[in-house]
Amino acid sequence: MSAEGLADDDVRRIVRLLSDVAVVDGGHAEKKRRLMSGLARLVEADGWLWSMTRVDYDTKTPISVGLMHEGLTERQLTGWMEASQSPSCPPPEDAPLCDIASTGQHFTRIRQQVVSDHDWYSHPAVIKHRLRVGLDHFLYSVYPLESPDVCSAIGLFRQVGREPFTPLQAKIAHILLSEVRWLHYAEFPSDRGVRVPQLTPRQRVVLVMLFEARDKDEIARALHISPHTAKDHIKAIYEHFEVSSQLELIRRFRFGDGGDGSPAREGQESNIDESSELRPIHQWAS
Repeated sequence: MSAEGLADDDVRRIVRLLSDVAVVDGGHAEKKRRLMSGLARLVEADGWLWSMTRVDYDTKTPISVGLMHEGLTERQLTGWMEASQSPSCPPPEDAPLCDIASTGQHFTRIRQQVVSDHDWYSHPAVIKHRLRVGLDHFLYSVYPLESPDVCSAIGLFRQVGREPFTPLQAKIAHILLSEVRWLHYAEFPSDRGVRVPQLTPRQRVVLVMLFEARDKDEIARALHISPHTAKDHIKAIYEHFEVSSQLELIRRFRFGDGGDGSPAREGQESNIDESSELRPIHQWAS
């Protein structure tokens, strides 16, 4: 997409936001949040998320590896995660978005460019995981990393009752996100989450919740499962990635093998709170 057709005010706002992000103090995570908060204001979104995503093209399933978000309730975020990992009833946008992603090009689409009104509002996954929790329209921008099956995926959302995003707002988002290539690569695991697809769909959802520092009971409540079942999922994830604690899991995905394989570069913040309650597996029984 080119900037042709944008008003001078839109161009100025894009340039101003990029300038603001460039001088933000702090690590990449803070720069991403500043960028997305500003973009959400530009396109009048109610919430957003930024995920590194692996795409299983055989099943046309996007698999999130790490997640950053703002403006979404716990129910909305959980619904988004559960819908994307449902093999029996995936959301209607997954297949067409995966087809476009297979080209290996950066693209940005709004809901009505991907799914018709009829298919959207009649789809069981949309009704259950989006509309019932107050989410409706989306704007997705997908930026390929080293290969078409690994991408930086950004979603912006509007609450039920609001008008859809416009093609002009999609153009603003696309141009802005095409100018921050370095941020697409930042804060993502060095192995790009190559082992995540081997987890079950439910374990993938639990994995993202662990990245959010949720504990066993919080995961159980969000997914409507027992604490014992949540503990079993957590234990299986720890064993799969050969870690013994939640902090070690987060470090593995941020920096490499447990934090000692690919340490943060000098002067770069880790963005991990060493004192936060990220417990080893033997403490999840309580």
